[in-house]
Amino acid sequence: MTVNNDALSVLLSYNVLKPQATSKEDFEFAKKEGLMFDLQYQEHDEAIAIIQREIKKIEKKEVADSYLASFYSVGKEYRSTLPVVAILHSFPIHGFVPYSPENPKVCKICASSNRKKVDFSFLNMVRYKLGGIVTHDVYAYAFYLQQYNLMVAKKPFEKDLEIFKLILKCFADAASDETPSDIQKKIKSISGFKSTEEERKVFIDGLGFCSILENDDKKGFLKKYTCLGFAPRKSRSSDWSFPVDWWMGKDGINMDAIDYWFRKYQLFK
Repeated sequence: MTVNNDALSVLLSYNVLKPQATSKEDFEFAKKEGLMFDLQYQEHDEAIAIIQREIKKIEKKEVADSYLASFYSVGKEYRSTLPVVAILHSFPIHGFVPYSPENPKVCKICASSNRKKVDFSFLNMVRYKLGGIVTHDVYAYAFYLQQYNLMVAKKPFEKDLEIFKLILKCFADAASDETPSDIQKKIKSISGFKSTEEERKVFIDGLGFCSILENDDKKGFLKKYTCLGFAPRKSRSSDWSFPVDWWMGKDGINMDAIDYWFRKYQLFK
């Protein structure tokens, strides 16, 4: 999929709180280029069916390669898929289960609504602008997989690997009482890693979903599923996702997860 830069500019300027700020002409142009979409209703079980279909097309190695390539060589949209694949690694395929008689429109298993008017343009803007995922429901997961399967997988170059290694080293060498916020500030100075604070936060959350950042009690998704909609928070004011919210420097990095996702690159050897 070749991206039209003018259409991409329209997408990146999209404001979900002020969708009318995007002119109809610009929207139709970006829509024609495959970057923006009409709002669409979807059912929970429809999205689950899409996940089941699209995940079968995905090769872990190619997703990991594309993720690594995004640190310098290609756009952040190539980084966005691995965290979703990581979440789906232990995600139970299921039909909609009402949370309770008092709350029958929310799924007890995944916290997704039974039916949703999905803003795919917003989801796509997050993919391209932040390189990760901030909406945690089956509708977002299904869309991310669909969009990845329209792309051609990329391979990282040495500069990509160098940047990722330096990022991981910041976490591996963290003082025992350092938090994700502390490391977020450190990695912004890594040469070649151009990023905003919001992008870095989304990226670090993704390391948690991949089980690279976790602790003995609060695990990522490599071996255990946790519903992110119901996951415990360290504090009410925290803006980190589970399990990164609970990570501290003393927890280090999970080498088993590094090996699972990026084995061939021997990042620490």
